[in-house]
Amino acid sequence: MRLHGKRALVTGGTSGIGRAVVEAFAAEGAVVTFCGRSTERGNALAATGNGNIRFVEADVTVPRDVDRLIETVLADGPIDCLVNNAAAAETSSLHDMTPEVLDACMWSVFGSVVLMSKAVSPAMGSAGGGSIINIGSTAGHRANSSPPIYSSLKAAVSHLSRCLALELSGDHIRVNTVSPGAIATPIFQGTFGMAALPGEQAMALIAEALASVNPSGRGGTPTDIAKAVVFLASDDSTYITGQDLVVDGGLTAGNTPVGRAEEHRRVAEVIAKGASDR
Repeated sequence: MRLHGKRALVTGGTSGIGRAVVEAFAAEGAVVTFCGRSTERGNALAATGNGNIRFVEADVTVPRDVDRLIETVLADGPIDCLVNNAAAAETSSLHDMTPEVLDACMWSVFGSVVLMSKAVSPAMGSAGGGSIINIGSTAGHRANSSPPIYSSLKAAVSHLSRCLALELSGDHIRVNTVSPGAIATPIFQGTFGMAALPGEQAMALIAEALASVNPSGRGGTPTDIAKAVVFLASDDSTYITGQDLVVDGGLTAGNTPVGRAEEHRRVAEVIAKGASDR
């Protein structure tokens, strides 16, 4: 097991990619603490472990919650790996954006990464080092694939990782980004206007839509991302820092099957047809 004996902290671990990371870390032998705002989902996931998965309710955009979370985790020993996954989707256009929504988005997507990295790094460095992994997005690599503010903040997360990789290198802390591409997660259910559909039906539709525009011929899964995160948390990647590992089935390679406007049209068409058929 690649993470045997390591202690990990995962933010936003109650669903989607975060949940897959928690499960993968535990399967690889790590002791995992994860946080989120849904007590019901958090406790349910923690109950699936054998004492090696713990849930702490916390909102990582709130400094006092971050301090309480870190204090709770460090009471049991140092943190070897931090995964900054928590982030809320933001779908507003520039003209629809309000100061309040902008502030919330900035704290959710970017500010939380800063708060958590600042809180974890002193103890991690004192213990001899570790790995910080920030979840970015291919939206930060290509314009017009996601709303502008969200995309820009995800690009900022990738650059922050490079900056922190240099700043924290003296403490033997590696900092990298994993940028998921088209991943079928519950976050898309609301984005695509499918909140009324049962989860399994919605995920099947989303996977079909994403597969139609991906060079690999399929949409990604949270497990695809979790495998990359495990690699960057493990000793297999000790010479890797300041990098952005894109996991997208070839979506950002530049030779996608269709143009970006056509991507959006096809995804919308598949979603609309599937919703009406069901």
